[in-house]
Amino acid sequence: MSEDWDGLLPIDKPAGPTSHDLVARVRTATGARRVGHTGTLDPPATGLLLLVLGRATRLARFLPDAPKTYLGELALGVTTATDDLAGEVVRRHDGPLPDLDAIRVAAAAGCGRRLQTPPAYSARHVDGKRLYRMARRGVAVEAPPSEVTVDRFDVAAGPTADRFAYEIVVSAGTYVRAAVRDLGAVLGCGAAVATLRRTEIGPFDVSSAIVPPSSRGDLCDAVRRGLIPLDAMPLALPSLTLPSATQIAAFRAGRAVIAIEAEPPDARLIAVRDPHGKLLGIGTASGVELKPRVVLADP
Repeated sequence: MSEDWDGLLPIDKPAGPTSHDLVARVRTATGARRVGHTGTLDPPATGLLLLVLGRATRLARFLPDAPKTYLGELALGVTTATDDLAGEVVRRHDGPLPDLDAIRVAAAAGCGRRLQTPPAYSARHVDGKRLYRMARRGVAVEAPPSEVTVDRFDVAAGPTADRFAYEIVVSAGTYVRAAVRDLGAVLGCGAAVATLRRTEIGPFDVSSAIVPPSSRGDLCDAVRRGLIPLDAMPLALPSLTLPSATQIAAFRAGRAVIAIEAEPPDARLIAVRDPHGKLLGIGTASGVELKPRVVLADP
């Protein structure tokens, strides 16, 4: 009998492979038919990447829309096509660079809710096409700005006069490369990401993530040890226990059940469990009825 791979896997991505490369490696090592991720990291970036395996792929959208923490180094005085040092340099600043106090003031001023234009080389879709694919063909397309939140943007002295250490906490969907690019524009000298490492996503910390071994067998063992099972996934939803076997059978058959004592707001999403804490799926509250939205069939 084949092994069932269902759950959430925090992985410490090394520099080099794409997020999709890591997904493919885990799929090959485990034999899991369905593997995905909840948010990409650029190939040069390292750090926390959350993969979902098996039935957990259906639950990814119910994970907390939590802030993400990144740290690394930024280069001041340079502007690149990709907003990091992996891209072609399009402009270098000739004059003196701002001092650390000025950089800190500008970084702090960029905090809060704001509109951000994604980098030209990014996975954002415009008219059904990814920006980076059009940029590689020389097609200049600017994505419409989206609202993001920068909770914190701290800058400290770095190893050289034009390098500075940073730590930034942002909402999901925020591009750190764009935040650094915009900082450089405000300072009038340009800036690009030199290194980037994601250390936290909401309740997850990179210190508890697996470092993917190079061999297929070792990777399979590491996934087995690090996989967070379905029942323990930290969904951003209230939970409701169905106490009777009749209710459980009806829910799993896709039928609505009377399970809510007080009427909640309509369309509230609820994680539905059995009396032992097993996750049965996701339901939608409608009056006192619970209507199945995602039913997790037994493997």
